[in-house]
Amino acid sequence: MKIIGLTGGSGTGKGTVAARMRALGAGWVDADAVYRGLCAENRAMLDALDAAFGGVTDENGALDRPKLAKIVFSDPEKLQQLNEITTPYIRKASLDAIHAQSACPIVLYDAPTLFEAGADDFCDAVIAVLAPHDTRVSRIIERDHLPEEAARARIDAQPPDSFYRAKCGYIIENNGDLDTLYRDTDALYQILMK
Repeated sequence: MKIIGLTGGSGTGKGTVAARMRALGAGWVDADAVYRGLCAENRAMLDALDAAFGGVTDENGALDRPKLAKIVFSDPEKLQQLNEITTPYIRKASLDAIHAQSACPIVLYDAPTLFEAGADDFCDAVIAVLAPHDTRVSRIIERDHLPEEAARARIDAQPPDSFYRAKCGYIIENNGDLDTLYRDTDALYQILMK
């Protein structure tokens, strides 16, 4: 089994690439879904977040995600603290989910902040999906129903394409139509299978 990191900014088409590779036989673990699952059920992580950020769980012990987001996304040091608390939990749960799919020849680890979390160290290779800035803005507006200003701010807060080009062994340029994206994804899948 090969573990292949899949990363890139919001609105680049990572989900489409992942779905295509899954249709070809790849396994898939979504780091964001792993985190959401931990936020719903991992008491140790929730208690650590509550202690660090002063009451971010409600009376039932559930994480108040909007409250936590308001705290951490307005302060880079708090965001770093959040990542320091959550990364070990996400890493362990992700690796468990990856190894549960060991029958697959390739398992994609879909993680927008793959490098920031240090998760590239357990990947055999890393793919970045890139797309033109304005295309990404349009996709984010349509998908997340955000105003254009918010979509642009989201992209501007993420690493530039040069970051991914320097760190990733494979790049998929999602700047054409869906057939082109599928053709490029299929070709890369065949390379990864060797």
